[in-house]
Amino acid sequence: MSRKKRRKPQVAPATAPTVAEAGVTGRWRFFTWMVGFFFLAALVVRLDVITAWPGGEGYALARALDAGWGDYLPAAINHALMAPGEAIDPATDAEFLFPRLLSALWLVLAAFFTYRWTSRLFGKQTAQLALLCAASSFFLPFFGKVATADTLALLGHSGMFWSVLLYGLADDHKKIYAFGVFALLGAIAAPVSTLLLSMMLVVLAVFQRTEYAWQTPAAVAVGISCLVLAIQGPQGANTYWYYGQEDSRAFDLLYYGLLGMLPVAGWVVGGVRDLVFKGRQFEQFALIVVMALVVTLLAQSLFFMYLVALVAGKQMQLYFREENYPWKDWVKSTAVIHLVFAFVAAVVLLAGGAIAFPGEGFRAALGMGAAYWIFSLLAVLGLFGERRDFAIGGSVLSGVLTVLFFWVQVYPYVEVERSWPDDLLRVADVAPSTLQIPDEAYESELSTALPYFRQAGWTLVRDTGEYRLVEYPLSDSTAAGGGAQVRGRAIIRQRRFGLERQ
Repeated sequence: MSRKKRRKPQVAPATAPTVAEAGVTGRWRFFTWMVGFFFLAALVVRLDVITAWPGGEGYALARALDAGWGDYLPAAINHALMAPGEAIDPATDAEFLFPRLLSALWLVLAAFFTYRWTSRLFGKQTAQLALLCAASSFFLPFFGKVATADTLALLGHSGMFWSVLLYGLADDHKKIYAFGVFALLGAIAAPVSTLLLSMMLVVLAVFQRTEYAWQTPAAVAVGISCLVLAIQGPQGANTYWYYGQEDSRAFDLLYYGLLGMLPVAGWVVGGVRDLVFKGRQFEQFALIVVMALVVTLLAQSLFFMYLVALVAGKQMQLYFREENYPWKDWVKSTAVIHLVFAFVAAVVLLAGGAIAFPGEGFRAALGMGAAYWIFSLLAVLGLFGERRDFAIGGSVLSGVLTVLFFWVQVYPYVEVERSWPDDLLRVADVAPSTLQIPDEAYESELSTALPYFRQAGWTLVRDTGEYRLVEYPLSDSTAAGGGAQVRGRAIIRQRRFGLERQ
């Protein structure tokens, strides 16, 4: 008996929209530009006063200030950009302004190339909706505000992916040159992740049985990644998602990535169900996205979160375009459950704001929580009332405005207690000496202080230094003795930070 041949993937959905794009109205243009403005406003506000974030930014800024800054190109660029910022206002963290602006620029460029090239692959409407979902994320836009190489890696990985798809599916052989440039950018920022991501090209080509010369882009990506890895080594702790810890952070990326997509949770759940169904039908769009999701998650690439946004944006298009869209109950049920949990979370947030920052803090949290819940309610009303403008607008604005309100209203109260490194240096009042770098896996919250100690003339050492940073819970009665101590927050939890002599 003859073997049953594997069904070949359907190519139409990934190469060109099968249904004519909906007419672009003036109201839609206004909405997209308005969301873009709110997104950019949230991206650049407070960049000159934010205390360094623990983890990737703390280590990256400290490396840019250290003597070995020339060993890592992003650190060398940040080192050169600190002097103009310090000249603006030496009394604040303005010296970190331009490195953070550069990170925001990488994120904007990633969005630009993504829109330009996904419009050719999936249509302008899908590209716009995917970017709107990405802008509404709580998590992805955050990396455009921090001085790490994460957004440079995102730019490289997204450019690699879209250019190689155009190279193969749209027969645009000129994109191989763009692919090489983006592979270099990704390898400079995160060589190990880029090397693993480049393996996806082989998987896509072989599994999908495409007939283009996949060996060329695979050789370019692997070769560049290996070359950069041999020259500068792995990226270490200079990004948030990095290899070098004892445990992989892939599950952290999955958890925080999906948590950040809560404003469009209904669309994400509907999209996952749609991917499962269409993957069984060997539709090319579904197969490409599923394989890309798996590989980018394993490679710990921020591009994973944009792919989740693409899944949600595609469902926004299909929900109101298809007459018999099969997953409406999935979208509606998830949106209602999200609305209930959003109300509970808003109450908890208000209670926490009232306790931590009485008076003004409560009012700030009230504005942010109200914006999120009200626009989430509009999204649910739009889903049940078949109002496309309410459903899409409410989902997107709930995330975008909440992020903007956080940076404008809530964060100033948090920043007051996040500036503990300067307070600790002042209270300690000791001559600059050697400071042991906190462990990347277990003490990353202490890395907030590294750039400030380096600016004060301290030498950072991997081995045992003369001093080390410590932290205790406020309720820990054993933390009273030994060394200078101050209260503060790394991000959320209030703790007691100290400087102890070894």
